[in-house]
Amino acid sequence: MRPIFCVISLGRAKGKTALLEWLTEKLTNSGIKIATIKHSTKRFDTEEKDTWRYLESRAAEVVYVSPWELITLRRTTASLADAIEALHIDPDLILVEGFKDAPYPKILCVGDPRELVEAVESIQNIVAVTGELDLDGVSNLAIRFMNKEEVYELLKQAVVDYWLKLIPNFDCGKCSYKSCKELSRAIRGGKATIRECSMRSTSLSRVVVDGVEVPLGTWPQKLLRELLVAFVKSLRLNGVNLDDAEKMSVEINLRTMKEWGMARG
Repeated sequence: MRPIFCVISLGRAKGKTALLEWLTEKLTNSGIKIATIKHSTKRFDTEEKDTWRYLESRAAEVVYVSPWELITLRRTTASLADAIEALHIDPDLILVEGFKDAPYPKILCVGDPRELVEAVESIQNIVAVTGELDLDGVSNLAIRFMNKEEVYELLKQAVVDYWLKLIPNFDCGKCSYKSCKELSRAIRGGKATIRECSMRSTSLSRVVVDGVEVPLGTWPQKLLRELLVAFVKSLRLNGVNLDDAEKMSVEINLRTMKEWGMARG
């Protein structure tokens, strides 16, 4: 699972947005694909906008398109899990502003020792604390105090660890490295990203056998996708429109296939 970190505080104006902005730019410049999620108790859409009126008319979803933005709006009670599921990209790292109760690792922004004590007592899974803070009286807490550069290194290492788990150890020879081991070494040294791996550079289709992903290059992924799409279209099923669909899932029971084969034999 890709790393997810929540940047939190016990109040406003604690530096969460500034930290996230700085981290996003620096991590992106390092070749890491970032998605950010913002938690708010306020509405994004407002009554004077056409998008509001469409939603008031009970549209299931409204999309706002301009030369600079693409925004999807829905009226729903959503969770952080819903927001993650709604992402339209496959990021290397998800940075979340808020969601103190989420199960993911948290970076706490504070400016007052009393806030720190309260947060440590009430919030689970705080892995780092950052901010302009006088450490007198709180140095005994079992918590890691970091400046923003150290937070950057923490997140970068989490992504590197995630990338290393994705390397298939297939030694296909299709990337610029002689082996998966050499690619792993380059990723650890900050000289490569997972996108150097030809087996992981595309995500058109995936094959997973008992939880273990089968590494597929670009051509096998394209072939598998086209075969499955053509097969389903040939069935001409009512209510199944692949032109509007986003994802197809196929599940094959290999044990049943074996038992069926033995019965026929």
